[in-house]
Amino acid sequence: MDNRSSKTDTMRPETRKAMEMLFSAKWNIPQAAKHCNLTRKEMMITFNEYCALHPPTYTVFDNAIQLDLNLK
Repeated sequence: MDNRSSKTDTMRPETRKAMEMLFSAKWNIPQAAKHCNLTRKEMMITFNEYCALHPPTYTVFDNAIQLDLNLK
């Protein structure tokens, strides 16, 4: 078993909820830290590790176009 995946398997339920809410941009760092009883710095470190273990959930389109804004 991969050592990295075992960390997420043993995550406390309140921490898992906070990570999922941060990952989906529904909560901010202070709100998630308060939910988990962690400091802001601890939450940032934990979320950084969580992001390293989970792939992005958005879709990148090959045919994306750039629109110019004429703000002159």
